[in-house]
Amino acid sequence: MMENTPIKFRILEFLEDGPKRTDEICIELGKEYGLDNRYGRGKIKFDCIELASAGILTEGVAVVDEEGILDKGKLLTMYCLSDLGKDYLEYLKKTVKPRAKV
Repeated sequence: MMENTPIKFRILEFLEDGPKRTDEICIELGKEYGLDNRYGRGKIKFDCIELASAGILTEGVAVVDEEGILDKGKLLTMYCLSDLGKDYLEYLKKTVKPRAKV
């Protein structure tokens, strides 16, 4: 696991074993990175959008969060690694060294 690395790197690793929805990504990584609040989950959600805009993630089906799992009335989007994302993740695993804990 790529511990103590920037969250965008960890998002890629988190999606390595298959597609996941926004709520799964935000809730799990929010706990791991100390971002387990509304602001933190929104930040992680935005990171996913940026990675998709760069072609590193692919967006799948989106549904409205009617139950309030993450943010009632907002979209829950399915994300998976694109081919570029898979290649980039392999590169990161070989080159990125975790930050020292402070």
